[in-house]
Amino acid sequence: MLELGNSEEHPFGEVRVSEGENVKFAFEAYGVSVSVAADGADLGKKLFEVANRAMLGKCRALDPSLVRAEHGFLVSSRKDGTYDLTSVGEYTTGAGELRETLELFVRILRIKVSQFAKNWVFVHAGVVSWGGKAIIIPGDSGSGKTTLVAECVKRGALYYSDEYAVLSPDGLVHPFARALSITNGGRKWSEDGIPVEKLGGRAATEPIEVGAVVLTKYNSGARWNPERLTPGNGIIEVIPHTIPMTINADFSLQVLKSALSRAIILKGVRGEASDLAIELFSFSNKELTTLN
Repeated sequence: MLELGNSEEHPFGEVRVSEGENVKFAFEAYGVSVSVAADGADLGKKLFEVANRAMLGKCRALDPSLVRAEHGFLVSSRKDGTYDLTSVGEYTTGAGELRETLELFVRILRIKVSQFAKNWVFVHAGVVSWGGKAIIIPGDSGSGKTTLVAECVKRGALYYSDEYAVLSPDGLVHPFARALSITNGGRKWSEDGIPVEKLGGRAATEPIEVGAVVLTKYNSGARWNPERLTPGNGIIEVIPHTIPMTINADFSLQVLKSALSRAIILKGVRGEASDLAIELFSFSNKELTTLN
């Protein structure tokens, strides 16, 4: 057994790693069990560390010799110093540098957890809070939600996430406060993010009720003049961003109804993120602080 840390160093606690043909560890995140195998102890440790960071401490270590994980990964090195990443039973991507391989592993891991989470619903969205209520900003990758979240944080909003609105069955949204994925150095995407503290902000630590949903797309020169949707129409708009809809549609809809039934839902085009952040700050002071 290879010890990769203790509970003071890693949220996983004491990680149990089996050693045979490969070094292997397993964990559970949001109810999803995952096993990871590597062809060396050093590589296994790196994989553990990035998985740990990717799930923001929401992981529970499992004994790899006892668990039959729902999802598995195998990472192996080549003689030329590149690596193959296999999502067991699905596909293999090959010949990447270590950094690229680790980043791809993390990206696929989060996708799997967000799709198959048990008793949680992941919505692709940015989340901040003002006035004691959450504002959810649904959007696909590249839609500008991270930029908008960052501008809100700079103006005093509490940071929840720039990637997922994580909803529990009671309708509360929970923090997924990873480092913000702001474009850096011309890279298309990277796990290197900017800690919210560097923006002068703070990360949330507690779940909160949803006060508003902002459905918006960027249009150069546009003024923010949104229409207000009914909860039913708002849920219809959020469904395409709700990741587990194809896995468990009934549960996903139930949680969306619980989360959005009392929320103010706004839809409209926006101009610059900094301008909309000012509008949302004013809106929050006028509208969200009066919600009970």
